Order: sequence, then C-alpha cells, then structure tokens
Amino acid sequence: MAEEMPVSVDRDFARFGAKSYAIKQINSVEVRRRYPNGQGAMFVFGLLAVICVVSGAAAGGSGVLIAVGLLSGVLAFGFWQRSKIIEYQLFLMTSSSETQAISSRDPGTIDALRDRIEQAIAGKLAA
Repeated sequence: MAEEMPVSVDRDFARFGAKSYAIKQINSVEVRRRYPNGQGAMFVFGLLAVICVVSGAAAGGSGVLIAVGLLSGVLAFGFWQRSKIIEYQLFLMTSSSETQAISSRDPGTIDALRDRIEQAIAGKLAA
C-alpha cells in the first residue's frame, strides 16, 4: 500500500507532501470527482455472458458455453463493482494556473481540507 503524504494547512501555507502553496496565492479551491475505472470491460464481459448463455441454451444446453457465460457474468459483475469507485481530487487555483494538490477516495478528507484552506484564505484559521 502506498504511503500517505503528509498534509497540513496553516494561515500561511497549504502543504501537500513536498509541495507547498502560499495561502495568499490561492484564488479558489475546487473538488472534482473522477471514476478511475471505466465501464468498457463490464459491457464486454456482460455481452459475452449473454451471448454464451443464450447460445448454450439454444444448442441444447451446451455446458461449456453456459459455463463460459456464467464466468463472464461473474467477471462483468466484478468490473461493475470497480466502476463505482470514486476518487475525489482537490484542485487549487492561482492567478497563473490550477494544480491538483491531492486525491483520495475518502470524500470527508477532501472536504475537510477544502474547508481548512477556505478558512485560511478568508483569514479565519486559528494559529
């Protein structure tokens, strides 16, 4: 498992691992959602499952085709489960660019960081 990068936010800087951003230079903060696993494999294996099961049944109950169809169905289900994974990305916008500061599958972590950075930008973050 990857080691988590140290993250901290104070009145002057937002630090994400080895990279620091001056709070005064941050214009806005944005959270984006990304689905890192597409649905292409799910559709391919799902279609294969249907074709194999229907062909196997039409061929008088061909055990091999039905078994391949059931295996394809299990794989399609697994890919469907993976396609629901959401990665949350925190972007910091400055006058010159935007950059992805951190990503996580935990929306609470990203929301807490966004709130803390917004408080620092507004000058409401306690020392």
